[in-house]
This record gives sequence, structure tokens and C-alpha cells, in this order.
Amino acid sequence: MTTLSATGLHALTERIQRELDSANISAAQLAVGVDGQVVHFESFGSATNDDRFVVFSATKALVAMALLPHFADGTLDLTTPVAHYLPEFGHHGKDNVTVLQLLTMQGGFSQAPIGPDRWSNSEGRRAQFAEWSLDYPAGSKTEYHPVAAHWVIAELLETLNERSFLDVVHERVVQPAGVGRILGPEAVGAVTVRTTGEYPADLAALIATYGREEYVPIASIGIDALLSLNDRRAQAVGIPGGGAVASAANMAAIYQHFLHNFGGALPDDWLVDAVGTIRNGSISVSDKVPANRTIAGYVSGNDGFHLHRWMPSAPRAFGHAGAGGQLCWVDPESGLSFAFLHDTLNEDPRVEFHRAADLNDLALALLQ
Repeated sequence: MTTLSATGLHALTERIQRELDSANISAAQLAVGVDGQVVHFESFGSATNDDRFVVFSATKALVAMALLPHFADGTLDLTTPVAHYLPEFGHHGKDNVTVLQLLTMQGGFSQAPIGPDRWSNSEGRRAQFAEWSLDYPAGSKTEYHPVAAHWVIAELLETLNERSFLDVVHERVVQPAGVGRILGPEAVGAVTVRTTGEYPADLAALIATYGREEYVPIASIGIDALLSLNDRRAQAVGIPGGGAVASAANMAAIYQHFLHNFGGALPDDWLVDAVGTIRNGSISVSDKVPANRTIAGYVSGNDGFHLHRWMPSAPRAFGHAGAGGQLCWVDPESGLSFAFLHDTLNEDPRVEFHRAADLNDLALALLQ
């Protein structure tokens, strides 16, 4: 059995404690998985090991991974237009948006709206899809879709399985890892999200961190929208682009499932493809660096921009971060999965950038 470096764990926990001491966070958890199980789980500040956090966009990888069996059995094809499966989607120029473009954030409808009056049932979702128009031609560039794309993915899951996408995600992605419900009514009860900090007025200060002006991140969703997930009614919806409620141990276990495919819930060939294959190298509007986005999440890559993807310096590491710096990934080379969750949205993006860089590298060092 693989053992973690005691010195490395001490350095990792000390770095998290610095965030607590500086009031950048007030509650946090970290978890490390290897050899198919979670081998370290620890809580900090006001958090306990029983607490769960809103993981925000880290939800996206979990939902998209539930599509993999459909690619394997041919019921879903990457090159086929989404409208072939969801006819209502094919209005206002969206008829040629492919499944691959949808999954890799090249769909062209990044800011398309959908609200509580439409997202609770298939009929409402499809009616909203029909009203959406394109901001730019699909496939012409990569731009982060904060919410819209994953409502379409959820509807694909429901259509192909004739049952709730919440059940499909649980059965294929969550339950095989030995984890209870993290999406939907059974998952409510997250630690309250708080805010702190201010966005820097000095652009030069941001450029000093991110390297160039075009690399400075642009917020794709407002603080108020993120804070709305403190409402248990919003948590109960199971918003597929950002509404999962989980512990760090839950997330580290799920990413071990992605590597080991417990119970054969996911097809091995598509699992390897999703974890290890970069589907596009387009320039992303959200972070202004090559996206390295796969059909489910991000791959760190070896082009030097892993920090801008909130990923570790392990080229094949795969995962998806969440707002505020929630970190969730697995490195197929070492077999290590890592999750860091916390309770605070800092409006100064440099805080999460530096923290993510430090924690991700310290996590990799646990096996050295």
C-alpha cells in the first residue's frame, strides 16, 4: 500500500493553516486518494469531517463523465449535432452545434440564460433551449459556459436514459465510489459560503501574477449568483454546472473511481480518453490560455499553463476546479487524487491562484 510523506503532509497542512490565519478561508477540508481509496482526510478551521461544501464548477466533470457509456455503445456521437437528440435545441442557428462542441465549451452559447422557472423539468428546459441564440459561430473559439452547457448535458442524460439525470450521475459516477448523493434533494446542507476581499484596482498587480494582461481571468458568473447556492432550495435542484454538495473525501474517492472504474460503471476505453486526451487547443476567452479541455474537464498539459487551469504540474492530471479555488483532480501517472474544498469566495483572484499553485504542488510531493 502506498504511504504518504509525513513531511509532505505537514507542509500541506501548514499551507492551509496560513489561509485560515490570514482569514482567506474559515473552514476547509483536504483529502488524498491513492490505490483506489482515500488515505487521508482532514478538516480545518470550523469544519468537521461530517461537513460538506458546495463544489461549484467541479460538478461539471462529474456530470459529463456520466455520458461516457453512451459514447461507448453508440447511443451518442461526438460529431453529431445536439439537435439530433434534442430537436428543441436546434433553433436560432444552433442546429449544427455538435456534441463535441457542447462538451468542450465551443458551443457558442456561453451566457445563455435559464432559471428556476425552467430548469425543474424536461419540458421547461427544452423550451428554454429553443429560445437561446448563438453569441458566435459554434467551433470558432472556446469560451467557458458557466451554466448553460451542462443543462443541455443533463437533458441529454435524461433523454438517453428516460430517468432523472440526478439518478444517472449518482449510479455511474458517485455510487460506485462508495459515496452518497451529492446532487439533488438528498444532498442539501452545505457549509455556508461567504465572501471576502476586493478585486484589485491596479491592473499591473494582476499582470504581475498572471504574466500578461490577456491571462488575467474575467469573472464568468457573479458573486450573487454563486452565493445563491447557500439556499437549500437551490442546492436541492442539483444544478449540473455547479450545484454538487460534497466533502473532500467524497471528491477524492470519485476521482479514484475515474481511475479504477469500480464495478465497471464506466467503459474503460472512454475513461482513458476522457482523462488523458486533450480534445482542443483553442484559445479560451475565460482564461486567455490554451484550454486543454477534454470532453469532461481539464488536462494539466505540458505547455506551462497548468497554473492557469488550477491544475498541478503533472501533464496528464485531469480534473475540474470550482469557484473560489475548489480543487479536484487525479494524476493517472502517480494514481494520486486530491481534493481541497473551502467556504470562502475571495474577490481578489490572486488569492486562489497562489493557493491553488501551492496546494497542488504540495499534494503531488506527497508521493515523492
